[in-house]
Amino acid sequence: MKQRQLKTILLTITISVLLISVGHFTHKLLPKQLPDTFSQELVDAVKNKSKLVIELKDAYRAFHINSIITEQEEVINIYLNDDSEMKSLLDGYIKACDSLKIVHFKNETLNSYVSKYLALTIHSYKMLQSKGFSSSEFKKDFENYKKAKEEYMNYLYSTFSTNHFVSMTEEKYWQTNDKNTYIKSPEYATYKRLKISNLKDALTLLDKISNQTTNFQEYSIYQIELADQYVKHSDSLGDNAFKTAIGKYKAILDQKKYSIYLFEAWLKWRLVTQQHIYGISKTSDIPNNQYDKIREEVALTILDYITKNDKDEMAINEFLLMATHPIVMRFGDYPYGNQNTVEYHQTFDEKK
Repeated sequence: MKQRQLKTILLTITISVLLISVGHFTHKLLPKQLPDTFSQELVDAVKNKSKLVIELKDAYRAFHINSIITEQEEVINIYLNDDSEMKSLLDGYIKACDSLKIVHFKNETLNSYVSKYLALTIHSYKMLQSKGFSSSEFKKDFENYKKAKEEYMNYLYSTFSTNHFVSMTEEKYWQTNDKNTYIKSPEYATYKRLKISNLKDALTLLDKISNQTTNFQEYSIYQIELADQYVKHSDSLGDNAFKTAIGKYKAILDQKKYSIYLFEAWLKWRLVTQQHIYGISKTSDIPNNQYDKIREEVALTILDYITKNDKDEMAINEFLLMATHPIVMRFGDYPYGNQNTVEYHQTFDEKK
């Protein structure tokens, strides 16, 4: 099954973010997107009351709350040296965390964990506001906050582990994910040969193949392949290559139909959009709100499919990937810009 070491990634970035030295920025590029209230997720539109669907909704909500707070912590980190901005920033984030208290989980233990997590986050923000980042009081309090957050994240990952929901092995996952299984067009082999000698003609052929395809999963494969080629060969495909790729990934998502490649399309859409539209620096605009709005729409599509196909382990796995994949981070192991760059090159820097 597709394993992404989520526990290690999220625990590292969410716990350590406030301790990173951000230097002295002489300019601000960040909209401080402060949600005043928490709106109920689109996944609530799925009214199925099966144990599986209830647990998947709980998982989505819990990880969504963690993403909101992680985003807050990252922006706080940018403004640590600006006292004039910090108070209003923290006021907004405290209000946002208060709004998250309305979210109810069917799992009562999870309810308790989330309630404690929100209370401790608010307390930490208030300590930062009143005592300051360099104070011994804040540092001592933040150590306690880190421990509590680690306990909370450990609970999330043990409760909502992929193995809790499915028995599919990693080998079976990749076997099911193999795109060659779903490609039915006899012309696709011609496309593969042609793209080596004449990429533009090959893409024209693939576009024709895609438009003639009636199966959405097969259509998704062709559209992702088209978009991938525009990303990997942008130097020879013109100034609008990246925008073309973004549009093709997004068009798959906009159809609101189920495919096992929705997560791939969403992730690549986000990667290329951030890299080539919003920027690669730590202070670039990173519209995680926008990315997560589309994430939620895709999650709804998958969850609705699961209500009618509750034995489909591939769909369940795809939903969990959508629910748990980290937001685009500003701070992490890559020191020269935001962390989208790392995932972008891991995804696209391979054999063309």
